[in-house]
Amino acid sequence: MRLLIVGTLGGQLTIASKIAMDKGASVTHADSNDQALAVLRSGRGADLLMVDVALDIRDLVDRLDAERIHVPIVACGVTNDARAAVKAIHAGAKEYIPLPPDPELIAAVLAAVTDDNREMIYRDDAMASVVKLAQQIAGSDASVLITGESGTGKEVLARYVHSRSQRAKKPFITVNCAAIPENLLESELFGHEKGAFTGALGRRIGKFEEAKGGTLLLDEISEMDVRLQAKLLRAIQERVIDRVGGA
Repeated sequence: MRLLIVGTLGGQLTIASKIAMDKGASVTHADSNDQALAVLRSGRGADLLMVDVALDIRDLVDRLDAERIHVPIVACGVTNDARAAVKAIHAGAKEYIPLPPDPELIAAVLAAVTDDNREMIYRDDAMASVVKLAQQIAGSDASVLITGESGTGKEVLARYVHSRSQRAKKPFITVNCAAIPENLLESELFGHEKGAFTGALGRRIGKFEEAKGGTLLLDEISEMDVRLQAKLLRAIQERVIDRVGGA
């Protein structure tokens, strides 16, 4: 779980940062929207942004959209001002957290965007054979295809494989290919170079590079445009990528 905290708010965000790290999150700080974008472009990435409500959240959301960076935002502030919370959510934040932070609330927010590494619980013989196979392949660097009906736990199994692999201490990056518009997905996966399209103000590292040394889960891969599937196939087979606008 990678958390990027944006803003200062005195020592309150430092407390929130410590709580998050105690829950197992990797925490990065940025003082401003500009610094936050620089972090996200660089490939250090984030699964969640926790942003000072005093900052211009609308501006941050618009700039993330313009640069095709998809990451949920939670606003936080030192007041229980309902208007500030509503304004932040209208601007694009998913939630508002009052500060000083409540450890249980921070834990709940982190749990909403990531799973922990507790043992998988199952009792069906068919599932037992699946888990046994997952244990056997976890140590390899092979690409893995997990199929199944919606809701049967494909991502849970992917995290299980990751947690028992040699990549366990590296990032686990998830991309829902069905949830990202077709014209944005290529940049999301492969990144882009400065000037590659309108709004590309700097080089942006994509999910393949973010996941280097770790695991990249491509969810709902069959929903991807066929032309992009061809580029994806090359990346998987040859272990080579081209950023949008790159060589």
